[in-house]
Amino acid sequence: MNERAIRILGATCKWTGRALSLLLLVFWGLFFVEHMKEWFLRPHGPYPPAWVWRQQAFHFLMLVALGVALRWDKLGALLLVLATAGFFGLMPRWNGFPWIAFLNLAPVVFFAVYWLTQRAAPAAAEQGEAAAH
Repeated sequence: MNERAIRILGATCKWTGRALSLLLLVFWGLFFVEHMKEWFLRPHGPYPPAWVWRQQAFHFLMLVALGVALRWDKLGALLLVLATAGFFGLMPRWNGFPWIAFLNLAPVVFFAVYWLTQRAAPAAAEQGEAAAH
């Protein structure tokens, strides 16, 4: 693959990762708002149990991570992996593995391909120059 093709692939993966981050931010954001209404905006009744507070905190961190990934892909990807692991790893009463957690890895995969192309493009350019001489 020549340098230009590698750079195009990298740019495509970077923007695909950002687009997926935005879509997931909306998807998980809607769930977050609904859960906030369900647990915290009740006119009468006790506050939710501690596990709900913990889950909402990790849910909020997932939203923050997705927002950060829109601008800073490496930091956002790291935060997203940690927040997703915390949210789904501590979820009570889950029957089986929470496969939906892999949705959050989609932007991370695209960002990883982008990072790899950033390393490969200069190497391809050097090989092209060496072959030209």
